[in-house]
Amino acid sequence: MKYSEIPMGVKVQICVTNGGDMQAKFISRVMKTGEKTLLVIPFTHKGIRVNFHGANVKINMEVTDAQGGTWTFKNCRIDSVRKNGLMYHKILSPMTEGIENRRGERRTYVWQPAIFSIEGIPDQVFTTLKDISPSGFAFVVEPKKRLQIPEGRMVTCTVNEKDGNTVHIRGKIVRREKMEQYVLYGCRSGEPNPEVVEYIGRLNEKAARKPDENDNELYMSKDGI
Repeated sequence: MKYSEIPMGVKVQICVTNGGDMQAKFISRVMKTGEKTLLVIPFTHKGIRVNFHGANVKINMEVTDAQGGTWTFKNCRIDSVRKNGLMYHKILSPMTEGIENRRGERRTYVWQPAIFSIEGIPDQVFTTLKDISPSGFAFVVEPKKRLQIPEGRMVTCTVNEKDGNTVHIRGKIVRREKMEQYVLYGCRSGEPNPEVVEYIGRLNEKAARKPDENDNELYMSKDGI
């Protein structure tokens, strides 16, 4: 998907990091489109408009197309702007075309502690599960753990849910990417595991029950940027 092809009305999700272990996720809706910019209903937290400027802040945006494919636009910039008496967040991306989801399925953002058993490493690793889909998952490891995990290793992730349920997710490392403050590992699973599919369903149900603070009838004007 090209940036200029993102349609009005579609929901976008951004993931904000500070270069370290802080991550936050926000969802909004595109109200006005342009060749290089999007105007969305302001991202808020507890009713307060978020400020995205600061040292080491990085913003990635995900958009789902009409066929259900997910596209990522990295290193976005977000500013507050006023147009026709309304405040918006303006999203700019240095990428003219997004990166297609390699797993071919929508990823569910998790970012929570989990236990990892990794082939070739005798001790369990306690680190963070970043996201999950029926065909894979991603986790991050801080450099201070001094782990060098090559691609091809099998990984079993154990998630302990708040209700006491335990979920086991298994996959092979197919991607390793060094970030500023951690190393990201992408894992691909085999056939979809019913246990994992049910876990993703529970996560999505919890997300769906949260009110969409950014759906506001004030922002329904259809004129362009």
